[in-house]
Amino acid sequence: MSSPEWRRAAVAALVIVVLGAVTWVWRGDYRPSLSPTSPISEDALELTWREGHRQQYQVEVESDFEMSMAGTGGQAMTLSIAAILDQETLSVEPETITSGMRFSQFQLSISGASDPAVNRALQLPFRVIFSPQGQPLNFEFPAEMAAEHRDVLQNLIGMFQAVLNNGDRWETLETNASGKYAASYSRTSAQTLVKQKLRYLSDPQFAAPSNVESRESIDVDPQNDWITSMVLQEVLVTDQAGAPPTRVENTARIALLEAATPGDTEQWAFTATPAQTEPEDLDAELLALSLEQATGRLEATISQLNDAQEGRNTLIYQVRDLLLSNDELPSMLLDIMRLEDLTTHTRADLYLAFELAGTPAAQSTLNIIALDPAWPPEDAIRAIVALAGVANPTADTLNSLWNLARSNLADTQRRDLPGTAALAIGSLGDELRESEPGSYSALRNDLLASAQSASLPSERTVFLYALGNTKDPDPSLQQDLLPFLEDPSSQVRGAAAKTLSTLGANEVGPQLMNRVQQEPSGPAKASMVEALASLEKPPEDALAWTRSSLSKEQDERTRYNMVVLLGQNLEGYPENRLALQQLLETDASKRVRQKAADYLY
Repeated sequence: MSSPEWRRAAVAALVIVVLGAVTWVWRGDYRPSLSPTSPISEDALELTWREGHRQQYQVEVESDFEMSMAGTGGQAMTLSIAAILDQETLSVEPETITSGMRFSQFQLSISGASDPAVNRALQLPFRVIFSPQGQPLNFEFPAEMAAEHRDVLQNLIGMFQAVLNNGDRWETLETNASGKYAASYSRTSAQTLVKQKLRYLSDPQFAAPSNVESRESIDVDPQNDWITSMVLQEVLVTDQAGAPPTRVENTARIALLEAATPGDTEQWAFTATPAQTEPEDLDAELLALSLEQATGRLEATISQLNDAQEGRNTLIYQVRDLLLSNDELPSMLLDIMRLEDLTTHTRADLYLAFELAGTPAAQSTLNIIALDPAWPPEDAIRAIVALAGVANPTADTLNSLWNLARSNLADTQRRDLPGTAALAIGSLGDELRESEPGSYSALRNDLLASAQSASLPSERTVFLYALGNTKDPDPSLQQDLLPFLEDPSSQVRGAAAKTLSTLGANEVGPQLMNRVQQEPSGPAKASMVEALASLEKPPEDALAWTRSSLSKEQDERTRYNMVVLLGQNLEGYPENRLALQQLLETDASKRVRQKAADYLY
C-alpha cells in the first residue's frame, strides 16, 4: 500500500474504529447492574484541576474490526496505538478548565503497517476545554494541524472521558464524534468508578448494533489532575437488514506515569484556528469560473454547509476560497445570507469564512452588516468579531469600528455594538504592533484618549479593556494607566487594574501597592491584587500586606487572588505558607480553600 493510500486508510480507521461505538447507534434495552447499594464514602468524588500541574500518561489502544460482505469474503482490520500523552492544566476557571495536551510519542499501526509522517502529524500540541466534572467541551488546535488529524485526537481523548457527579450512582449524557450517548456510573470505592454505555441517541444515518457490551474502570485521585487511569473493554456487533454485519472489539488503557516530565508550557501557547485547507488549485480552477458559475458553486457549498453534521471546516474553507477568487462574491454571499433560511451555526460559520478571506471586499461586506441597522444585532456583533480577526484591516474597517465605538446606542437593541467595536479595535492593534507600527501608535493613542475623555464609566471601562487587548508590553503604557486607578468609579479602577494584569505591571508595582491598600471596593481591589500577582517579583511589602489582610478580607474574589499572590511566592517566604495553612482551616469559600491547598500540597 502506498503512503498516501495508507494515510487515508489510517484516518478512516482511526475515525471509524478507535471509539468503536461512535460508528453506530445502539437502541437496545440493555441496562447494566449498578452497585453498590450503600454509600461508599460521605466525601464527594471530584476531579482535581491545579493550574500549572503537569502529568504524563501511557496510552494503549487495540481495535479489531470485521465486516462480512456477501461474495467478497469481507474485510478485517486491526488498529494499534502506543503513545505517551503529556498533559498540563493551563487555567482553572469556575466553569471551565483548559488543559494542554500533546502526544510526545505516537506509534500507530494498521494491520501491521505504519507511516512515520502520520505519527509525526499526531504529535502536535493541542488544548482541551473541560467542564470541572470532566466533560470535553471544546478542542483547540494549531493552524498547521489537518482536519483529519484533529478528528483522530478528539476521538482519542473522548474515548477516555469521565464525567463525575455526586453520589454513588448517576447517569449522564455525553458527547463524542457521532453524537450524544447515555452512560451510567457506579462508584465502587473511594476513588474508583465503573462506567457503562447505555445507548446512543437515535440517528437514522447509522445502523444499530444488535449486541453491545461496554465496561470502563476509572481511577481518580486528588493528588493528580484529571483521571489517574482508565481501562476500557467493549464489543459491538451489528447484524441488521440493509447493513453489512460487523463486529468491533476495543481494548484501551490510559495510565499515569510516575515520572511526569512534559515539555515547555509554551508549546500550548499557539493561536487556535480551524483546520486550514490550502487553496492549491485556486488560480487554476476558481479564477477561471465566470461570476455565474462561481455564484452557483457558492450557493451549492452553503447548502451543503447548512445540512452538514461533519466536515464543516472543509466547507468553510471552500467558501473562503470562493471569496478569495472573485471580489464580487462577498456581496453575493451577503444577498444569500439576507434571503436564505440558514441555521445559526451556518451563519456563524459564514462570518468565519469572511474573516479567513480577509480581502478588502470581504471586509467591506462585514462593515455593511456591522453598520446597517437593518441587520439583527447578533449578526452585527458577529461581523465585528470577524473584523477583529482579519490579518490586514483596511482604513475603512478601522473607520467603521471607530464610528461604532463612539456611537451612542444605549437605548437601542444595538447597545452592545460600541463596546464590541472598541474591543475589536484593541485586538486589531495587537496585529498592527508588528506589521504597521505607525498605524498602531495612532490607534493606541486614540484608545487612550477615548478612555480619558469618555464621560460614562462604562465607556472608560471598555476602552481600558480594549487597551488590554493590544497586549502591548511597553512600560510607558503602564504609566499611562496609573491615573485610572484614581478614577471616581470603582468599575473604571477595576478595569485599569485588570488591564495592568494583562499587559504587565512591573513598572508600576509600588504605585499599585499603595493604591490597593486604600481601595474600598471589593471587585476593584480583587483586580488590583490580580495585577500584583502578575508582577515577576512582587515587593516584600506587598506580600506582608497580603498576609496581614488575608483573614480580614470580606470579598471572596480578593481573597482568592491574595492566595494566588502568596502561593506563587512560597519559595523564600515561609510566612506565606503559614498564612495559607491558616486560611485552609478557616475560610468559608471552598474555591479559596482549594486554591490554597493546590499551592501547599
